[in-house]
Amino acid sequence: MKHIIFVIHTLAVGGAERRISALADYTARRGHEVTILLIDNPVVDFAVNPEVRVVCVNQNPQTDRYDSERCELFKTERAVKTSLADNLRLRRARRKSSEDYAFAETELFLKYKYALPLYEYLKQFPEAVIVSFMTIPNISLMMAAQRLKNRVVFGDCTDIANEYPEGSPFNALRKKYYSRADAALFQTEVQSSYYSFLPGLVKNVIPNFIKSESLPGRFDGERTKEIVNFCHLTSVKNLPLLIDAFALLSKEYPDYTLLIYGEGSLKDELLRKIASLGLEGRVFIRDFDLNIHSKIRDAAMFVSSSDREGISNSMLEAMAIGLPCVCTDCLGGGARMMIEDGENGLLVPVRDARALYLAMKKIIENPALAEKLLQNAVKIRERLEPGKICSEMLSAITGE
Repeated sequence: MKHIIFVIHTLAVGGAERRISALADYTARRGHEVTILLIDNPVVDFAVNPEVRVVCVNQNPQTDRYDSERCELFKTERAVKTSLADNLRLRRARRKSSEDYAFAETELFLKYKYALPLYEYLKQFPEAVIVSFMTIPNISLMMAAQRLKNRVVFGDCTDIANEYPEGSPFNALRKKYYSRADAALFQTEVQSSYYSFLPGLVKNVIPNFIKSESLPGRFDGERTKEIVNFCHLTSVKNLPLLIDAFALLSKEYPDYTLLIYGEGSLKDELLRKIASLGLEGRVFIRDFDLNIHSKIRDAAMFVSSSDREGISNSMLEAMAIGLPCVCTDCLGGGARMMIEDGENGLLVPVRDARALYLAMKKIIENPALAEKLLQNAVKIRERLEPGKICSEMLSAITGE
């Protein structure tokens, strides 16, 4: 039996969070000791195996949604205030160049906000295998692990090459710290190819899994005239593009509506855009619901407008419940990895509102095509069966 520690921002709504909770459940059921470390907020929105320990290492967490029964708060007695030496380093970097200052400032922020509390917690478990997901947890873990002997693994869930602009401190921090990793998990070959600067890294390309048992079956019957999307309301999802494409569609099909389920920083901006286009009553932003799949299973189609993704969990789940899917061929390669255009979904170029509109129109006007797409889409359940995928991931994590 091994002790496996997962590191993630929080367990609130999100694809990576769903993936972690399911993988932790699988790992615990195989008899391993499992801990999920949250580096930001002690929020637990997903069902987590009761055998899995959940700990938040943020020293000043937002606790308005704190699940005190499910999540522990870890407090270290070690000071996490910037040292005199680090303050002097910041001053020297400021005098040198704006780029040097941005790097030093970002590095020290991650050090004191995340890496030091992580180190203080993880040093208690020298035999544990530690695996993180998403860029900030990844960098923070690799910083903390400089003084740890544990096996450490990181996972990427997005299009790394385009996550941050050229010259970003985060790109430089990857290059400085990721050599500490023993192995990495990627969803696509595109993600894996980014790390050519780490020739010795053990790379594992394993797609997302689908928890079919928690999803409703394919709907057979007359579908609603609802077009749906569910995701984080963030810029990479390019939801304004989806709204623009729907605006074109609505001129020909005024009886259709667009429902976007999600939460995020861009909600108000999206509502303003909807109002500016006169689409109130036609386009709706609704809160994410853990029963989202049951709500949308009879929708006309699922449409993703993302600029970049690893492999979109929303896309996979929409395919698995039998929705005709239209997806942008986004950077990261996940959509084209899973969708064969015209067979189990439709792929369109990124940032092309007219192409997105035409694809939606094609599904509406061709019921036979819609039926073909959804019948082939549900086959993704077998391809991404969770036992098989989780087994591969666990082997990659443990190195066995």
